[in-house]
Amino acid sequence: MNSTKKMMITSVAAVFLLSSCSSNNAPVASLVPGGFSINEKAVYLRGEMNDYEVSESYRLRKDDEDTYCTVATLRADWAPYKFKFADADWSDGSNFGYRNPPGILHEGSAPVELSANSKFEEISFYPKSDGVYRFCLIKDDNRFFASVQKTSHRSLLSMAQLMKLSKAN
Repeated sequence: MNSTKKMMITSVAAVFLLSSCSSNNAPVASLVPGGFSINEKAVYLRGEMNDYEVSESYRLRKDDEDTYCTVATLRADWAPYKFKFADADWSDGSNFGYRNPPGILHEGSAPVELSANSKFEEISFYPKSDGVYRFCLIKDDNRFFASVQKTSHRSLLSMAQLMKLSKAN
């Protein structure tokens, strides 16, 4: 089995494990600190990669000072992937779609500016290859941006790291 397939299988298993259980019956959200919320509503990656569902495994988590990210496994031959960042109710103020057309992201392209009050303005992302991708919402003063980058398996948290984080909270 080649390394790309192993990485994808490991990533899918980790997402499944994180979305289905925890060692002390606590919600998965407590295992990974720093979830992003607006007006006390959690914000998620919602798109074709997850059937637009709300799932803790796709909740945005603090990555840097004003950057919140999550990961998703993508296949290049299924591109483009349409997505938004939004809360469970698609509420105004936390329903992020592109601000100006065309709202397209390619690997290595500049971030796309977002509107927090979008309706149907989905971003389209075209991955170059199969793999795990980081979807990030970036806050810059009162403006928001979306970026997507392929991750390496070295940048993904291990289960031991997740457990260590959960004990720190």
